[in-house]
Amino acid sequence: MRIIVLDENFETMGSVPLFRSLIWTRRYEKLGCFELHASREYFDLLNTGKYLYRNDADELGVIDEVNYSQDENGGREAYAKGNFAECLLMDRVIESTVMLSGNTEDAMRNLVARTAVFPEDTDRVIRHLRLGDISRLTGTIDSQVTGDNLSEKLYEIGNTQEISHRVRFDFHTNDLVFEVWQGKDRRDSQEENSWAIFSNSFYNIRNVVYNRNGNAYRNFAYVAGAGEGTARTVITVDLRNPGEERREIWVDARDIQMEDGNGSAIPQEVYQALLIQRGREKLAEYRKVETVNSSIDSNANLRYKQDFDLGDYCTYINTEINVATDKRITEIMETYEGGATELTITFGTDEISTVRQLIKREV
Repeated sequence: MRIIVLDENFETMGSVPLFRSLIWTRRYEKLGCFELHASREYFDLLNTGKYLYRNDADELGVIDEVNYSQDENGGREAYAKGNFAECLLMDRVIESTVMLSGNTEDAMRNLVARTAVFPEDTDRVIRHLRLGDISRLTGTIDSQVTGDNLSEKLYEIGNTQEISHRVRFDFHTNDLVFEVWQGKDRRDSQEENSWAIFSNSFYNIRNVVYNRNGNAYRNFAYVAGAGEGTARTVITVDLRNPGEERREIWVDARDIQMEDGNGSAIPQEVYQALLIQRGREKLAEYRKVETVNSSIDSNANLRYKQDFDLGDYCTYINTEINVATDKRITEIMETYEGGATELTITFGTDEISTVRQLIKREV
């Protein structure tokens, strides 16, 4: 691994050949992040640099915070942290009403194109950003968007269909490449891809933390659109599994207009589809929390980025606690310290994983 610090134009400023620790956290459903702890001699480089590049990773770190500290024993350290390049999309909002209809991947790409790649106001262009290859994902969407943060809306849309997006950095061309993607299905119930089974029986997991919390879970939404009183348009979105009890939320979707961005009236059936999509997005914020956080033995039978990777749907079996489940890998935290490498993987959706990891590091 080689760590290179780049300026705002992606010109090389220097490298960090030695460091005390690096935490590189890749995420599927939200922004990934990094932390770098190095000796004091790299403080000026990190403090004046803009980006952190690894020659063995597609992610590009955006340096948001730099710190210099001295402890009571005289030890000095430079510290840098930030998010990956997907955070650049946080700097743009969807300033006018946009109708999204048809293929979900195309819709997400079109949002990025009109907002940050080919906007009418050229001052909004994110430099070096371009659209990458099409993944040919098959999901569909009907949605109306106005005023949302571009990054947040992309994650909202993706989380309803278990897809994600990334801004991959090409070091040789200095391009930031936007792509919509989905992890592979590696469950033991399919035959298209090789299986990825994590189990104590295979000795490839350790330091297991299982968490299930259904307190905030909701599966049924009343979505209220345009109109007043009894004339207001209200539709329902029911995402219950067979036999599951009903847990309701109310979604105020008055901002979804009865006209498209060109002022033309929207047919009633299309308008209802827009409300349904809003309901799905909101219910995605109230999913069941069921996760397994495990350290992975890299010397066991499964190889990182070959047999499994971020976003892959895998089978997890722990005979000690009688848990057998199929979950998507939603987070992989790579920790490099003292010449050792540790992988900590989160299976499933966990809204409190960041807090847990911070507490773990403090201990």
